[in-house]
Amino acid sequence: MIEIALIAQTLVLVLVAVAYLSTGSASMFHPLTLYLIFHALVFVMRPILVHEAGFDQVWLFIGFWPDAQQFVFTLMVSSVALVAFALACGWAGNVRPDLSRVPDFRFDKVDIAAFVTTAVLLAPLAVYSAIQRQAGASFTGSGDVQMERDPMTGQPIYTNTTGYIAEAHSMGLPLTLGVIWVCRFHPLSFIPFGAFVAYRAYLGWGRWAIIMGILGLVLLVLYRTRTRWFRLWYAAAALPVLALFNILGNNRAALRDILAGDAGWSSLFRATAGDGSRAVDALANQDLANFDFLSFILWAVPGQSGTYTWFTQYLQLFTEPIPRVLWPDKPVGDPLKWVSLHDYGNFANLTTSLPGDGWMSGGWIGMIVTMVAVGLILGRLHRWFWTSGFTNRYAVLFYCAFLPLSLQWFRDGNITIVKFGFFSLLPILLWIGLTRALRAWGILDDDPLRPGAPSKLASDV
Repeated sequence: MIEIALIAQTLVLVLVAVAYLSTGSASMFHPLTLYLIFHALVFVMRPILVHEAGFDQVWLFIGFWPDAQQFVFTLMVSSVALVAFALACGWAGNVRPDLSRVPDFRFDKVDIAAFVTTAVLLAPLAVYSAIQRQAGASFTGSGDVQMERDPMTGQPIYTNTTGYIAEAHSMGLPLTLGVIWVCRFHPLSFIPFGAFVAYRAYLGWGRWAIIMGILGLVLLVLYRTRTRWFRLWYAAAALPVLALFNILGNNRAALRDILAGDAGWSSLFRATAGDGSRAVDALANQDLANFDFLSFILWAVPGQSGTYTWFTQYLQLFTEPIPRVLWPDKPVGDPLKWVSLHDYGNFANLTTSLPGDGWMSGGWIGMIVTMVAVGLILGRLHRWFWTSGFTNRYAVLFYCAFLPLSLQWFRDGNITIVKFGFFSLLPILLWIGLTRALRAWGILDDDPLRPGAPSKLASDV
């Protein structure tokens, strides 16, 4: 039964991908492309490996083992989620990218002055945060960044600082991408971005920032070269990045151990995890295990919980921005705990995925509503970009920095897109605001793009 379901799961993915490619709107800039990649990895490849390679590490961690019926049901729910998202996103974002109209941007004095001001204001905080986090977070009551795990939800919370400071290092990504963009891909402009990637690799935690940063850079390169899809050498260049992602997944301190002299460089080339018996076991960790997590969610909600969340988890949008230092009794996670997955298994540090978050909200209806709503939002964003945004130099950086964040949204569900988006987009939004203010105030009147100036560069605006 499971083998037939896995074949059907693969066929659904192929049919959706073929239908999507036939619309003419398909490109690396389309959110549906990223969801198809996400779905293929976690809801097609992962269950095949779980079944054929006998991956059970995640089941052992959670304390839950699905039977064949639950396994097949998880496949069915994820396929319905894919179809719902594809229909909504494909319809809302059905616009053909016109790369022939991509302008050749130039940045004037106002742009550069506003960006430098943005960097001066935010870079010190990002660097300070990075220095604090270089040793990671401590759960032992010592260290620069201290955390404790909430016993009711399993979620980690800061105890001696606030997330606004501890996570500010994430602003390094948009700032370094901005340097490349403003400098028009000058070779030296890649140095800050390389330093950011190296820092995240050294830190070990937050490896998704490496993937999202490189993907954002690739999107900017594709835009600059007027290309819809990755070229073959892009895929070859991505292999070391994926290998690093997997290495850090199995050992977060891999690079720190090497630099400290506790391990040799040969440790990076160990392809296996655990006891090293099989190379495929390197993929058995939690990185791509959203299928496993979803199976647990479908068993727990509403079978064990007796109810759904009814979308109340999104009330966290109103409580999360308040620092815990100002509200010591702030609820951990969503303020109304209709469902706590940690009550039915060890779900600490695990993610629900977008389909799982939707299922928790109201079963089939909640899942379909969630997938359709997110599909419409991202589809409309794609339509906006190719109808007007792609001719605006600020909008291009904004879109190419935001779109990779959707992978985090697909993986985590809930409000994580807002938390990650805050730090990833704040520098860009501040740059836009400062630019508009400088133009409105008439500063740098020799700016060729100032209001009332000749519009020889109007295509850049």
